[in-house]
Amino acid sequence: MTANGKPRIHLWIFNHPYHGISDQVDFFTASFRQAGYLVSVDRKPRNDALNVSIENFSVSTRDTLIDFCTKSQQRVAVVMTEHIDFDEDKIFVHGHPLWSDNDYMDPAVQVERLRCLMDCAPYVRCLMVLGDLPELRNMSELLPGMNVLTIPFPRLQHLAKSEVSHRQQPDYDALFTGVITQYRKSLLKKIRNEGISTYCPEKFVSVEQRDEMNRNARVVLNIPQRMGWNWLSLMRVIAALRCGRATVSLGTSDTSQIAACTYQLNMEDSDWLKSLENLVGDWQAIYDEAHDNYCAMISQFELAYPFPHEFLETWAITDNV
Repeated sequence: MTANGKPRIHLWIFNHPYHGISDQVDFFTASFRQAGYLVSVDRKPRNDALNVSIENFSVSTRDTLIDFCTKSQQRVAVVMTEHIDFDEDKIFVHGHPLWSDNDYMDPAVQVERLRCLMDCAPYVRCLMVLGDLPELRNMSELLPGMNVLTIPFPRLQHLAKSEVSHRQQPDYDALFTGVITQYRKSLLKKIRNEGISTYCPEKFVSVEQRDEMNRNARVVLNIPQRMGWNWLSLMRVIAALRCGRATVSLGTSDTSQIAACTYQLNMEDSDWLKSLENLVGDWQAIYDEAHDNYCAMISQFELAYPFPHEFLETWAITDNV
């Protein structure tokens, strides 16, 4: 226990390159620290803390986790990042049945990740969801007895107009930093053909580089991996807000919490490109509105999902931390 009586929380990121999880790390550490916890992040576990890992286990990293838990007699929590649901005795990944072909995540990768997660289940104290996505429908049926813990959204500072401007004139209208799929590529082409200057690095960039790119654009784009993709990228929206930018999402109709501070455009509307152009032109005002909506949303969310202090205290007692 730390001086304030709360257990130390340790984010054990041994199974990830940092650039791939930086947004989840920021969300996690900010939320826990704002709730009064001492939080550390490292590639090695701690015996004097409650250890939390982020999902995406391979055979080797699965064995590393099991070895630590066996030797320390502790269990870990796992932050879930992918949309895995269990409906009518079928497993769905990203809204499609397991083994479905796509150009975002190879089906064999999906199966290995899920199998390794199931192998780790006896050593997992709970699953954690950052905010309200992914939903993880019926996860307790897929992994019997598994608790799913909701971690509330962190508070974000509002940036003054001078900070939002950053420069007198951003270099481009819109930014997209996600993995390029055929669907995303086709939409980016349409936007550019309309004369809306759009930058896309088409590779992983550091969080510092991404933040600088966010500040150098008027709006940040959220483009789903494929047509029919059901969810907003919660982490992309929050990362943009941290930099003083609002997110415009193309072709989504998400009703999750983060939708409250995201501008979703209907691709069936013949004027969607004009709507995007208007939002780009009003980029400072829509940031102010998005930030206000985010603050209102997280206040309501915390009422429905208070920070899980009691669960963490019990876990610390049972694991003798």
